[in-house]
Amino acid sequence: MKTNHLCVNSFIVFFIPLVFFMHFDKIVFAQKRAQQNENKFTLEVSLKSSYDNNILKYSDKYLDRFVNNKDEGRFHINKYDDLVLDYSLKMSYSKDVLKNLRSIFSIRVNYDHYTINSIKSWISYDLGWQQFVSNKTSFMLSYSYLPDFYISHYRDDDWTKIYGYTPKTFQPYSFMKSDCSLWMQHNFSTSTKARLYFSFMQYFYNEHFTEYDSDNFMFGGRVFNEISDKITIDAGYKYINSNAKGFDEQFEAKENSDDNDATYYEHVFFAGIEYKLPKIFKLTNTLSISTELSTRYYTTNHTAESDLLHAGRNDLYYRLYFNYDLNIVNNISAGVFFNLFFRDSNTDDEMNRAYVSDEKDYNQSQLGLSFNYKFKF
Repeated sequence: MKTNHLCVNSFIVFFIPLVFFMHFDKIVFAQKRAQQNENKFTLEVSLKSSYDNNILKYSDKYLDRFVNNKDEGRFHINKYDDLVLDYSLKMSYSKDVLKNLRSIFSIRVNYDHYTINSIKSWISYDLGWQQFVSNKTSFMLSYSYLPDFYISHYRDDDWTKIYGYTPKTFQPYSFMKSDCSLWMQHNFSTSTKARLYFSFMQYFYNEHFTEYDSDNFMFGGRVFNEISDKITIDAGYKYINSNAKGFDEQFEAKENSDDNDATYYEHVFFAGIEYKLPKIFKLTNTLSISTELSTRYYTTNHTAESDLLHAGRNDLYYRLYFNYDLNIVNNISAGVFFNLFFRDSNTDDEMNRAYVSDEKDYNQSQLGLSFNYKFKF
């Protein structure tokens, strides 16, 4: 209910001003022919098709169990890989509101459809307001809502105490997410700009895993520099703190709970480069490569005996992104992308290292095509 209220309030905050400015524009500036002809609306349509070789981010241990039909009740997918179709539709409206400074209101819907394993399909909604405060400085407020995102099936510990290690104790591990974000950007010159990020995210898990509900805070920054007319580089850092609920009963508290505690903090470092290649048949095309390296540290006070997956655990993530984009005409572009993801999980508890690694290590790759269309009216 809390997230639904946030969603409704966000629609009110962003779209009452949007309707007002549209109406205000018609009344006050009707006599100004030039402004009537200005393109205020932008429609962006994005279509992606990709092959994902490990949709649930399974470790080798569970890929092997899936292939060999082990762990009855755990696997609710038809295949561990899939063809994913990503549809995105964004509508934005721009208007000079504050002393001739541009305001941009936007709404976006994104839908990921897994063609073989529909249980993984999900949809999200985004609202945004970007405001220029000078010719070089702007900020953007945004809100996103993800109603349901399926991760996998895991054993419900409370059910296991009652029913034992039976198939019925495997329950869906899924969450609802609410994200309120702000970024501020300043252009120091025509070639250099910097952006600061702030975000507050709430995760609400289903009734079987409410101990994983969490409030997440993120802040960070990124710098972009065009070092030549063909090459642009960027680098940045993000810090994330996740405070997990850590209990699932009304009479419990985090300090005396026997449930898992997934509280953590994380450092994320990223860098990228974009290169404008020689034109092909007079068409602009670019190649970009970016990478992320992050370290996550779980901070529970539980012992390894009571919380096998989180006590003393630390994760190392590697993410690599390769993109080739071709501008077909002014408003249409297409591309090819390839992504690689790795996670290496470890723990301070030597006796528990093999178990944590078998449970949480994974690698994943995605190869796909993209098509983007932007229309102004």
